[in-house]
Amino acid sequence: MYTNSDGFGKYGITEILSPNEVSYINLFINGILQPQSNYQVENGKLTLLVDKAPSEGVPITLQFIIIN
Repeated sequence: MYTNSDGFGKYGITEILSPNEVSYINLFINGILQPQSNYQVENGKLTLLVDKAPSEGVPITLQFIIIN
């Protein structure tokens, strides 16, 4: 599980948005797009639904796309 406090502040605001606020969510682990069945997103929280967590230091990017 990852929360807002796990973000990399060097890049600015790193909040995990609620799925109700965005149009699309994509999760990349080590640059590879993950299927939606591998994770769950809630306001302020990302939960991985896989047996093995990524290795320490592997980049995790949670992308939010908002279409108005």
